[in-house]
Amino acid sequence: MSAAATTIEGRQRRWSVLPALLAPELGVPPLTARLLHARGIANRGQATEFLDCAESLYLPPSALSGVDAAVERLRAAREREEHTAVYGDFDADGVTGAALMTRALRRFGLRASAYIPHRVAEGHGLNAAAVDTLAAQGARLIVTVDCGVTDVEAVARAKALGVDVVITDHHLPGDTAPDAAAIVNPKLDGNGGASEQLTGVGMALKLAQALLEPEADGDWAERLLELAAIGAITDLAPLQGENRYIVARGLRRLRRTRNAGLLALMRSAGIEQAFADAQDIGYRIGPRLNAAGRLGHADSAYELLMTDDAGRAAELAAEMEAQNRRRQQLTEQTLQAALEQIEGAGGPGALAVAGGEEFNPGVVGLVAGKLAERYGVPALVYARDGDTTRASCRTASGFHWRDALASIAPLLDRFGGHEQAAGFTCSAERLAEALGRLRAVAAERLDGHRGPADGIIDAEAGPADLMRGGEFEAMQRMAPFGVGNPAPLFLARDAEAVRVSTMGADGRHLRLSVRHGGATWEAVAFGQSWAAGVRRAHLVYRLEVDRFRGNERLRMTVEDYAPTG
Repeated sequence: MSAAATTIEGRQRRWSVLPALLAPELGVPPLTARLLHARGIANRGQATEFLDCAESLYLPPSALSGVDAAVERLRAAREREEHTAVYGDFDADGVTGAALMTRALRRFGLRASAYIPHRVAEGHGLNAAAVDTLAAQGARLIVTVDCGVTDVEAVARAKALGVDVVITDHHLPGDTAPDAAAIVNPKLDGNGGASEQLTGVGMALKLAQALLEPEADGDWAERLLELAAIGAITDLAPLQGENRYIVARGLRRLRRTRNAGLLALMRSAGIEQAFADAQDIGYRIGPRLNAAGRLGHADSAYELLMTDDAGRAAELAAEMEAQNRRRQQLTEQTLQAALEQIEGAGGPGALAVAGGEEFNPGVVGLVAGKLAERYGVPALVYARDGDTTRASCRTASGFHWRDALASIAPLLDRFGGHEQAAGFTCSAERLAEALGRLRAVAAERLDGHRGPADGIIDAEAGPADLMRGGEFEAMQRMAPFGVGNPAPLFLARDAEAVRVSTMGADGRHLRLSVRHGGATWEAVAFGQSWAAGVRRAHLVYRLEVDRFRGNERLRMTVEDYAPTG
């Protein structure tokens, strides 16, 4: 391989190095300017707004259609002293959104309670049985979070019982809008602009903002932002525009939160509160909140976020810790079973499919995501319980899952979701036909694309290069990193592996000492093995600050490598 090559054949995937194009003057060091320019930042004003996470990113809620009608109905509920029920979803986006909305409505002066459906017994969305229960409990208004925009029949049932529904949702609407008192969803009329990227908790935040900004102090809004940040990251929202503001300000609040549940959860997960970041939310907080709904009832996650009792918070956090460990075990077992099915059938083809009665419905989505990443094609994993099949779908690039499911809607009992993640239920007798149709849709729409997508390297630069001219400090201002704003990724050519050892209880990770540019750097590589006899390699890496027990040091995190000798 030539030293001038612009692609790298790593052991994990093929990598493309972005060309070193001249970036406009953005008021930051040259390499950081290139990174910003590659993320769509075109001038100094945009760079300042992005790096400062400026207030201008936080849009007025009036920009969303439906907000004024929702506020009017909630004001009427306050005047009438109506019992208001918040109906959330069982994932981390829905649970944080339900907690945020309930706190906001109580602050607004409403008598509000929350209802979280059971993942298996009730499934996604507002359902008629739950509406009956809430009406019997005296609710005269239901506010949905992260669901409702496709639940026409359940909203009609509520109206028949004399219960109004205000919908806040970010999912794609169906052909017919529910007959609700108000619908806050930027995708409903296609004019949501920047707000289309907000998640379910983001929609709840915008309605809360409209309710509380005229009446409440800023500190109260800060307490809502910590919940919104967790939901945004766990639902893989792009960290640009308003989401960037929400996450940055929410993290700032999380680092000094007094929320008993979040404090207990961070202690249980081993997070140093003062340094909590987006990665901590994505890999530690989010999975533990989600584990409650996957292997039990998400009510416990909601209670954790709402309790002021430190002792109860510690009990709930310990429960979620145990559930998360069990979730990890089940996911690995189910993944191996899925791989055996797929490989036994000769490979995934255009659509990776696996499932059966032994599959746990709480982890099928996680397994589908791993299969999509492994094979580079859309994946569908299902759990069958008697006559009912529940499936979760995850996507590879170039495939829109919700559109695919819409094309076979007559075969399905229910379906919903996004481009990258969706799900459905159907009868066992219709499953084979549904899968056959979806395989045909995938084969047609993938246009021959197979295999894991190429990775993108931001620039060729060794760690020593990043320490010059204030580059590393400027790059740190680009955080929070995540979907839509990944942590910068670099290529260090022909690095020498001075020492390589395994780490972790199962030895699945690597610890390395790497010599490059006349200096030795500590490095880690998660979920990778080092090829025998390799002494030199091109390294695809990130340079990060490793914090442990109050100590800080720079560390290379190696994403992939290509042996050179």
